[in-house]
Amino acid sequence: MNDLDTFFAMGGYAAFVWPSFGFALVVLAGLWLHSRAAVRRAEARLARLEALGLGRGRRRRARAGAPSPTAHERRPHDDGAADDVARA
Repeated sequence: MNDLDTFFAMGGYAAFVWPSFGFALVVLAGLWLHSRAAVRRAEARLARLEALGLGRGRRRRARAGAPSPTAHERRPHDDGAADDVARA
């Protein structure tokens, strides 16, 4: 029992060590709760976006073989000179 008492006394620094552990535990628990709430909000937002057809499914369809717009379709050139250089 004496060894256990010595451990909990922390060499006379128990008044500093144990409150520090308690504070760290409270901070970590708060971070965990905040993260859990953030994940739930993000999942709810994703569900709303997917219901509107704007979620992850659109990106998956694009990767599954649907043609993506080329650079020319996204940003038309003024004079077409860049296209001539790229074809050469």
